[in-house]
Amino acid sequence: MKGIIKKVLVAIDWIFLKIQGFVISFFKKEYLPFVMRHVCKAAETKSTYVAYQIKPKDTTEIPILSGLEQSHSFAIVLQGPICMKDNMTYNTVKFYKQTYPHAVIIVSTWNDEPAENATRLTEQGAIIVRSEKPAHNGFMNVNYQLTNSLAGVEKAKELGCEFAVKTRTDQRVCKPFIFDAMLSSINMFPSVSEKQRGRVVTLGACGGMFIPYYISDFMYLGYTEDLIKLFSIPYDSRADDTNIKKLGCLSRCQISEQLIPPEVYILKHYCNDVLGLHYGNTLAAYWDVVKKCLICYGMNDIDLMWNKYDDTFYNSSWYVPAYKADSIDSLYSMYLDFFTWLNLYTGNLKYDPCYEKYTNVPFHSNK
Repeated sequence: MKGIIKKVLVAIDWIFLKIQGFVISFFKKEYLPFVMRHVCKAAETKSTYVAYQIKPKDTTEIPILSGLEQSHSFAIVLQGPICMKDNMTYNTVKFYKQTYPHAVIIVSTWNDEPAENATRLTEQGAIIVRSEKPAHNGFMNVNYQLTNSLAGVEKAKELGCEFAVKTRTDQRVCKPFIFDAMLSSINMFPSVSEKQRGRVVTLGACGGMFIPYYISDFMYLGYTEDLIKLFSIPYDSRADDTNIKKLGCLSRCQISEQLIPPEVYILKHYCNDVLGLHYGNTLAAYWDVVKKCLICYGMNDIDLMWNKYDDTFYNSSWYVPAYKADSIDSLYSMYLDFFTWLNLYTGNLKYDPCYEKYTNVPFHSNK
């Protein structure tokens, strides 16, 4: 009953806001900022401010500077089923072609994807790669991700691309030219591992600062040969029948030990199987890998849009640190953005053994 009441109230609220916006649009051409300012003000509390961000669905409205040199052969791989909601994948390909005109755009999807969906993308200049779904999906579909991603970067290698970035079909990296900046950072910060041609650029995950090996699997960028190694790790043979709610009962150290989320599964296998770094599940070991072999950017650094669930609107919880009074809970939201990574790399941010106690906190301590 409570669920029905909640849905009704949400529907009434949505209708009221739509009517309000429609009426105001007769008097103000730019009515959205006017409406959102009032919504944010109404939602504000004694302890929190509320802000908003407006992003165009039509990517041609995003201003793009021309004349940026692209000196490398580079592929952008969008992995997963084609996202039809708001023409997400189509508009993302369109945006990337506009922003990175010399890049090869590859959409790595499945054999059962409708032909008309793929045709629209090829007309926009994308190359379609189709794969059979693996017989076993692994925990939280990690084997699906490995299959799509590997097929996409192998195609990039076949086409002669020296560098590649793996992204998702339901996401868009909205910050123009951020991939160029990431390529520059690979040249600026060489890897110390002989098993890598260069560092792998990754994305910090919410809470990933204090969760061993918890680096987001949304995006990986680097030399194509390094990404092929990254996605050639063994498939997860475990049954995907684990109750995800149980994750909240496990500590941050335990999820690392058990390789449960795909984020941890991929990075730990890469460290062990590819780099030969058979480190333990401590923050000391994790931070050492990050410092020596990776470059981290934050979701807010790249202006990430995720067209899934309601995460398009969750900037505070997914993309920027949430502010919480409790010291333990606030650590859940801390992640490795570029500035934090740079402080770690230069030694301005120093490891302290007392941080290890935070790995014993439940994985979802703030939920």
